[in-house]
Amino acid sequence: MSFDLGILLRLFVSILLGGAVGLERQAHGRAAGLRTHILVCLGSTLAMIVTQTFAPNVDPGRALAGILTGIGFLGAGVIVKSNEIVRGLTTAACVWFVAALGVAVGQGLYVIAGVSTALVLIVLTMLSWFSHKVPTVSYHTVVVRAATFDASALDAQCREIFKREGFRIIAVSSSIAKAPAAVALTFRVRTRKAPQIVQLTEPLLALPHVTQADWD
Repeated sequence: MSFDLGILLRLFVSILLGGAVGLERQAHGRAAGLRTHILVCLGSTLAMIVTQTFAPNVDPGRALAGILTGIGFLGAGVIVKSNEIVRGLTTAACVWFVAALGVAVGQGLYVIAGVSTALVLIVLTMLSWFSHKVPTVSYHTVVVRAATFDASALDAQCREIFKREGFRIIAVSSSIAKAPAAVALTFRVRTRKAPQIVQLTEPLLALPHVTQADWD
């Protein structure tokens, strides 16, 4: 009976710790939330319990490697890339973490599992606020279209605006049409401050012959 209670204790601890991480992710509206993290953590714990109890001849290291490798594919499913924006990396890391957490609980390492969960929650909450205060480099693609043949003049005027607003131009490409007269300049720029897209678009649209300015 004590042996069965020990197994049940590991399963319930796995649900509790995995749920704590999953609850934080769900509170932020992430794709992998409470249920996903609980299931991953519980599945890892169950796999280690089965390996130890019913397959003692199986190398625990191989079971651990199989669990973490398999969870990597699940974590990749929550990563989404839209144009230049990549979302879901932190959630994917959390899914991988709760898999390792389930392994620790399955081995009966409750203290290590509890401390690790507390540290992860600190990283997800407190460091999230701190990271937004650190200036980071952001990259943007700006397409300026104008009804003119004078691409050189348009390029110089756009460069002046970007320089004044604190942007650094990394690359420029152009497309010129003959009839009707049209020029499209694509600027790849970067900055260390949060860009105010609307305020930056207005001076570009105020340039002579410019008909459109798109930010990505």
